[in-house]
Amino acid sequence: MPTKNAVPRWVDDRLQHLSPQVLYDESRRQVEKWGIQRRTPFEWMCYLTEEVGELAEAISEMVYRGGRPEAVEREGIHAATVALKIAEMSMQGGE
Repeated sequence: MPTKNAVPRWVDDRLQHLSPQVLYDESRRQVEKWGIQRRTPFEWMCYLTEEVGELAEAISEMVYRGGRPEAVEREGIHAATVALKIAEMSMQGGE
């Protein structure tokens, strides 16, 4: 496990292992959990900020406290899904 003195280095070499289906499934899970959400762009930004905060926490836990990389993956997918929903709603111009 990484320690404070051995922070892992990750290389950005395009999306290779994350399929669009993963994001679609997460979006469907979110709708099943929370229902259809009709919010302002600012409210959506708050949701995204909360998800990014959870991602930051998962990374911190992994790097400094022996947390699991799976938590980083899960929170990254949550944040990406909300970000893509925001982009799609913007493209559609709202209701």
